[in-house]
Amino acid sequence: MGQHMVRIETSHERTENGYVAEKARYRAQRCDGCPLRCRCFRSKGNRIIEVNHRLAKYRKQAAERLTSEEGIKYRGKRCIEPEAVFGQMKYDMNYKRFRHFGMDKVKMDFAFFAIAFNIKKMCSKINKKGKGKPFGAANTACFCLLAVLTTLETAKNGILTKKSA
Repeated sequence: MGQHMVRIETSHERTENGYVAEKARYRAQRCDGCPLRCRCFRSKGNRIIEVNHRLAKYRKQAAERLTSEEGIKYRGKRCIEPEAVFGQMKYDMNYKRFRHFGMDKVKMDFAFFAIAFNIKKMCSKINKKGKGKPFGAANTACFCLLAVLTTLETAKNGILTKKSA
């Protein structure tokens, strides 16, 4: 119980974003007679674990900052209203990552998405007001504007793809 684990290798993995993560692999020396082996793992041989030390350090710093006196004060001031909007963007509309690199392209990407999101919200409010009535001029205008924005987004993606190729 409580065995010392030996570092066996260090690997570097590149994520989709281009970030290089360094992971260290450790192996236990003697798992055969350990009374906790059945709770620890089920494979044959000795247990191997993978640790990202940099990530562990960042998580520890974040936890310390969030639980500090100043962090608690800032969390109390944190506005709840935008959280729902970002939740809708991420989970309802499946917008979890920016499609482009570079601050100017990310700003443009987010601006297009925010405009489309607000138009969608406006159209749903108009639909609620005019329930049971045929499509009004305002509603038709919303759908036309949404179609234009969708076309612009498609064109923008095509132009950026041609530039990067």
